[in-house]
Amino acid sequence: MTDVQHRPATLALEDGRVFNGRAAGAITRRGGEVVFNTSLTGYQEVFTDPSYAGQIVCLTYPHIGNVGANVDDEESSRPYIESLIVREFSQVSSNWRSAETAQLYLNRHKIPVIWDIDTRALVRHIRSVGALRGIVATDGTPAEQLVFEAKQLPSMAGQELAGRVTCGKPYGWDKGSVEVAVSPWSEQMGESDAEAETRKHRVVAYDYGIKQNILRLLVDHNCEVYVVPAQTSAEDVLAMKPDGVFLSNGPGDPEPMGYAVENVRKMIGHVPVFGICLGHQVCGLALGGKTFKLKFGHHGSNHPVKNLLTEQVEITAQNHGFCVDPESLPSSKVEITHVNLNDHTNEGMRHKSLPLFSVQYHPEASPGPHDSHYLFTQFTDLMKEFAQPGSSRR
Repeated sequence: MTDVQHRPATLALEDGRVFNGRAAGAITRRGGEVVFNTSLTGYQEVFTDPSYAGQIVCLTYPHIGNVGANVDDEESSRPYIESLIVREFSQVSSNWRSAETAQLYLNRHKIPVIWDIDTRALVRHIRSVGALRGIVATDGTPAEQLVFEAKQLPSMAGQELAGRVTCGKPYGWDKGSVEVAVSPWSEQMGESDAEAETRKHRVVAYDYGIKQNILRLLVDHNCEVYVVPAQTSAEDVLAMKPDGVFLSNGPGDPEPMGYAVENVRKMIGHVPVFGICLGHQVCGLALGGKTFKLKFGHHGSNHPVKNLLTEQVEITAQNHGFCVDPESLPSSKVEITHVNLNDHTNEGMRHKSLPLFSVQYHPEASPGPHDSHYLFTQFTDLMKEFAQPGSSRR
């Protein structure tokens, strides 16, 4: 432990800014886009969110690692962050659910950590100049070499990363968030036991980097879930005769995902579609809109969003660096349903006549508030409506 605590580490940014600290995790160096996340809890869920592929994550909460790591808190099979930046990194875990320390967990997955740096200064710098490419080194590489290497890293703009994190083959998912005989949402939604046990909704979920809590909530809402790789054709998906199609979160720039955009265009009007995060951006492009890169992105679990349909404000979990330009969407076909109250960016939309809606944020949270779980109910309601003969949504 003494060796871990006193081993030096360096964070070098493409603009020449260098932060020196102490090392934990693996002895290596990793590069990526440096972003910050403002969540107070749920660091293991952040580590394992595939949307962070290609990114170095700075956690603004000062104490990380206190509760260790366990398999139940993972959002995928492994961490996807390139590296971790924290103020204080606990070498011990103090939680009854902990299976190992965060140090051992990240070391096992070969993720380097830099800690004991001024994370507030780093966040202020990123907020001022925007997200930067950087490298975290725990192997003693000189800072000058790291700055040079950081400048050579590819920009996140233009990178198609969904293909890197998607599943290798289709699979079914049947695990809910709570192991109960009927949907845990049935009482909340006023359903009887008989209604909760009616035929399941067959949902095909495109995996652009899907989080497991999304799949759990779909199962909780009486869905029979089949997950397919990102490049699965629309024809193959429609041949499965789904009641609905879900478009997941994921990393990278949506612009290079022409295959996904074309697939969504082919499905619009033939089956209800619900997209979140990257899936929302793919919907925007499929509807004729454009996307743009945010200065430093939205990463955290305390972002206020106004639902324009209900006039209610939801506190949401977010993790995206790109956004759909609302001015680029055809107003005759698309209605903006949600707006970010911090920067007024587009957070949700729906087609005015066809069964498609999407949100930029993460209604499943994990970590984060549950204000937006109702969107999964909205999806199942849309599938029920679309299944009715003579539905106006057809």
